[in-house]
Amino acid sequence: MGIASRVRQRLTVRLRSVRMLSTAHEVTRADDVQLRDLFDQAAPGPGWFGQHTGLLMEERFASPQKFRQAGQDAQRTAEALVQKVVEGEPAAQTVKLLDQLSDTLCRVMDVAELVRQVHPDARWQEAAEAVYGDLLTYMNGLNTHVQLYKQLVAALDGPDARSLSVAARAAALSFRRDFERSGIHLPPAAHARFVTLSSRIHDWARAFVRSSPEPARTPVPVDSLRTLSAQATASILQAHPVRRRSDGVAVVEIAPDDYTAHAILRDCTDPAVREAVYSAWQRGAPAAEHALENMLQDRRELARLVGFDSFAHMALDDKMARAPAHVDGFLQTLAVQARPRWDAAAQMLLKARQSAQSEVQGPLRPWDRDYWVARCAEPAGALPSLADYFSLGRVVLGLSRVFSQLFGVTLRAVEPQPGEVWHADVRKLNVVDEEGQVLGVVYCDVFARSSKAHVGAAHFTARCARRVDNDVCIESMPSGPTVVERDGMRLQLPVVVLICNFAPPASGAPPLLGWADVETIFHEMGHAVHSMLGQNGFHNVAGTRCSVDFVELPSVLMEHFARSPHALSLFAAHHKTGQPLPPDLLRQHAARRHKFAAFDLHAQLFMSALDQRLHASEPLGSAVPLGSGWSTQTLARLHAEPMFAGGPASSLLGYVENTAWQTRFSHLVGYGACYYSYLLDRVMAARIWSQVFGGDSPGLQSSVSPLDRRAGQRLHDELLRWGGGRDPWHCLASVLDNGSAPHSEIEAISRGDQKAMQIVGSWHLPDL
Repeated sequence: MGIASRVRQRLTVRLRSVRMLSTAHEVTRADDVQLRDLFDQAAPGPGWFGQHTGLLMEERFASPQKFRQAGQDAQRTAEALVQKVVEGEPAAQTVKLLDQLSDTLCRVMDVAELVRQVHPDARWQEAAEAVYGDLLTYMNGLNTHVQLYKQLVAALDGPDARSLSVAARAAALSFRRDFERSGIHLPPAAHARFVTLSSRIHDWARAFVRSSPEPARTPVPVDSLRTLSAQATASILQAHPVRRRSDGVAVVEIAPDDYTAHAILRDCTDPAVREAVYSAWQRGAPAAEHALENMLQDRRELARLVGFDSFAHMALDDKMARAPAHVDGFLQTLAVQARPRWDAAAQMLLKARQSAQSEVQGPLRPWDRDYWVARCAEPAGALPSLADYFSLGRVVLGLSRVFSQLFGVTLRAVEPQPGEVWHADVRKLNVVDEEGQVLGVVYCDVFARSSKAHVGAAHFTARCARRVDNDVCIESMPSGPTVVERDGMRLQLPVVVLICNFAPPASGAPPLLGWADVETIFHEMGHAVHSMLGQNGFHNVAGTRCSVDFVELPSVLMEHFARSPHALSLFAAHHKTGQPLPPDLLRQHAARRHKFAAFDLHAQLFMSALDQRLHASEPLGSAVPLGSGWSTQTLARLHAEPMFAGGPASSLLGYVENTAWQTRFSHLVGYGACYYSYLLDRVMAARIWSQVFGGDSPGLQSSVSPLDRRAGQRLHDELLRWGGGRDPWHCLASVLDNGSAPHSEIEAISRGDQKAMQIVGSWHLPDL
């Protein structure tokens, strides 16, 4: 019996439990107590460690030496699978073999990437670097393997293609795109140029990311720091030289980093000082500008080499957006409804300046924003913290309860075996269905430490869900404890790792989370549940292996549950008294954080539009040559476009001469031409939240709970279970096709064309 049928059997029972909200925050069941205490109490200690098993339950990952050997074994197994494909197989078997081949390599390579980022032992990191590099080189070679490509094309285009399932075809198309984006179909000279460009793009991208900011030094009177916090003032004076000018005034020579700039822009009363610091901070590093522009130009040439007008056209070809014009239409439509919000926010700041009887006249400028936003918050005073109601253990328990009511799955605390985890702070969870069957494993590395200080909140896939009973047997092919029998099949269960940087539990006190941290872990667990439930039989399209402009939708949707009064009532309670979170306090915090959220919305729209302009075929217009500094020209021109120019906010959020903010836009490397994805997924998630879950909010608690099993089942059946194995537009249309939207709109969405993007852009845009 499958997950879906088990869920339906228990629908009535689960719906009854949703109404019991008054005492739902209490923790009495043994499993609940164990789950809460797993995160609220210190780790058991060094008894977890040893070499009895390997990382993530894989014996072949038991030591750095064995890990290196695992990389070599993976290549040998891959070679045997390549030979099987080349020999010729029916379409379905060809796709199966390629998927098995991909899984063989990724099961080692993905763990190597994880180890590189979070393992505290330098020996492990060195081994992971070597394994990752070797496998990357090998995989790049496979992407130019002509016989593999020909067999795949024959499988997709031949008469046997009709035998492919929806998920199998999606996996095959994904492989084909990877081949063709590696230039496999190009003649020799063009392919050689492709390889050269790919290498240069990699080098320019690395140079861009590693370029250090080069803020100009600017003299700031020491007296102008008096309104900053004592901590900020002391930090600035300790880090920068102080001298006296000829007039006797003490000045500090500041080359503003992010911390210093934010402190001065927020609290310095002198607008001239704020302007000087802002301009120095945003000046941009010439080396970064040079690397960025070369990377972008090489991307443009590479795209044209493989038949696209621009890098944006190439990047979007297999995304939901499909074409740059569709993205532009989406952003333009969003801007129409967003402009009144950021103009209203700018007017509030102008009124605040007038009320303060400031002598400064004229429009507000970018260096005024943080200062007047801070001043607007002062009269209301500080609110009591929400953190006392959000111990980490209670939040994880809350996630388990939300998942239980929506999908019939829960999180269970599990003690790792010796050698299974890379640090004593790592917690292990099994994801379990209502019959007690394990669906997957989540490792939670959520406490801050120096060895992973550079890693933000993240979701790593260590192993994807996949059917394995129909694998081609290869000698020494690894198996493991995450392979289970279910419904007459053998299934490889997903294994994921969540990374956060919360404060670890102190002696006698649990780790407490601010509201933003609660949203962060709900977001990352949204990725995890997508990985757990997105089991379609194929590694290459399992779980979060889907389009980049679709993958954030489930995780953003989970953020809505982190703000839902109904969901919060399941777990939000004072860590000392056990009293539930007061609804009025939640509403007050929500109102304050959303007061100027329109500025964040403007920033996301602007970055999305800038990303598109920089990756366009002609960033500066027809026949305009790209000389040094063209990316800065593009930045300045975008500020002047009708989407952003005009209105009260124009000068406040506009361009400042001799600045080059784009040199700080590191997402241009990993999200080139796809930065709009954040906004697209946020809008789609908000639509599902309101139309499918009847969602509430901190300021408006609905009488209908969003913790509805039928809604969760719809999300599971039409979206989550498919992973990347179905057209995401079809997933979106099917989820929304519950009678709340006109049939004509559902049909238009399912087509996924420019009209579909415009429809999504017209939906309500939530605060960020």
